[in-house]
Amino acid sequence: AKTKEISEVESFLGDKAYICMGKMDGLTCSLRYLGGKLVSAETRGNGQVGEDILHNALVIKNIPKRIPWQEEFIVDGEIICTYDDFKPFSNEYKNPRNFASGSIRLLDSRECANRNLTFVAWDIINFPMKLLSMKMELLKQYGFTAVPYNTDEDMETLNIELQIEKIQKECQRLGYPIDGVVFKYDFCR
Repeated sequence: AKTKEISEVESFLGDKAYICMGKMDGLTCSLRYLGGKLVSAETRGNGQVGEDILHNALVIKNIPKRIPWQEEFIVDGEIICTYDDFKPFSNEYKNPRNFASGSIRLLDSRECANRNLTFVAWDIINFPMKLLSMKMELLKQYGFTAVPYNTDEDMETLNIELQIEKIQKECQRLGYPIDGVVFKYDFCR
């Protein structure tokens, strides 16, 4: 659910452990690894069927092409363009989100490579871990760029406004376009 009311976020979280993370403003993408090798990449598409973008995912510098896990490993995240990387294209495109969305769909992967897109991971799908925060740490260990996040344990006080401010400042420092902050319970289904 979306809200602008701190009280609604507090009510949602209650006394449960949580993660607060930046809501990247880009194009959602799922990466699939088999035998440790990146074998597919697709957009969310219509929610049921996505577009195959493997040819361009292979040229995004910060996407690991190999990982040390041999079984199926699916990573969800967002393809973005940082504000700094967007500057040379800002006269032709309206904003970094539209630029990233159009760039990842290019047929020529060399042209996509020249656009310096970034993949920011925010979850591992169907992976046996108890906590989302553990998944986030594993993503970093495997070489992924994880979305800026913090847990309720990271803060001395459980002040929601401070959590939001901390995430916004970190995303701004990194030049990441965001369109909000997400709060999730820190457990996996």
